[in-house]
Amino acid sequence: MSMQQYLYPLFAYLLGSIPFGLIFSELFGSGGLREKGSGNIGSTNVLRTQGKLLGAMTLVCDFSKAFIPCYFFDSGDLVCNLLILVAPTIGHMFPIWLKFKGGKGVATFLGTVGSISWFVLLGAGLIWGAIFLACRISSVSCLIAVSSSLLLYRYVQNDIFTMGALIFLVILIFIKHKDNLIRLRNNQEKKI
Repeated sequence: MSMQQYLYPLFAYLLGSIPFGLIFSELFGSGGLREKGSGNIGSTNVLRTQGKLLGAMTLVCDFSKAFIPCYFFDSGDLVCNLLILVAPTIGHMFPIWLKFKGGKGVATFLGTVGSISWFVLLGAGLIWGAIFLACRISSVSCLIAVSSSLLLYRYVQNDIFTMGALIFLVILIFIKHKDNLIRLRNNQEKKI
């Protein structure tokens, strides 16, 4: 890869690192997002602590900061393009602006998925909606939705390299949800 090609995943990472939830909370909400609710910068905690509007704004922006680079950037190199796919979600989870302590990556992951296949995104979204309506627990619906996206992608395209990148991100998402999984096991996870 040329040095210029490396700029694509770097920019995708930096874009993914923008903590929209934190920014919206400080500008338009009550602030102190890291000290409220779960302390997370993602849309679920923004929804719980700052209201529906800011929660929706955060969701859209966290989705878009992955969708835009993954959809529009094409370095012409397979390895570089795979780095572009994972970079925004990595940026959201480990943002340079917040000492690498970020969100759990679900919305940004879905932005990446949407850039690859709208069918997979729609399917994962419908599964998320159905599970959420059934249990009203965000972490359960999110984890099932991101996992199902892998099966849906295998059905639609099943490119082994892209699948590997998506599997890597899903594993990171599960790791980031470690505390949620512990609370689920102990029947302590909060409903929305």
